[in-house]
Amino acid sequence: MQLCEDLAQRLLLACANLTRAVTAAADDTRLSLTQARVLGNLDRHGPLRVSRLAELEHCAQPSMTGLVDRLATAGFASRSTDPDDARAVLVAVTPAGRDELARHRVLLREPLVRAVGDLGPDDLTELARVTELVEGLSGSVRAGVHAPR
Repeated sequence: MQLCEDLAQRLLLACANLTRAVTAAADDTRLSLTQARVLGNLDRHGPLRVSRLAELEHCAQPSMTGLVDRLATAGFASRSTDPDDARAVLVAVTPAGRDELARHRVLLREPLVRAVGDLGPDDLTELARVTELVEGLSGSVRAGVHAPR
């Protein structure tokens, strides 16, 4: 069990460090990582209540309201009344928000493309396999189940 805990910790830190390194190396990003995650959630799930976005980001609802305000002011998100509850607001990604999210992803990808391009064929094959494993782990964690062995 200790091996699993150690490996899980190393993987978590490696992913976080990679994200920080890519973000620092990327040019001209207009979205923060949190803004990009929120737009990604809206793009993936469709319109969501502010309270649900706050849950997904593990933040307070007033903090999410401020973030949504900034995204709406920039034209990247829109608000509408929830048809199931007129007191509630639904937030949706706008076409401009989708475009900015795609641009953001390209900007973050570029420094990593350069680094991956320096790898040899064997390392590229191994990285492809590791990437598949990480994608599977991500799906398992989201689903709340253990990854298949």
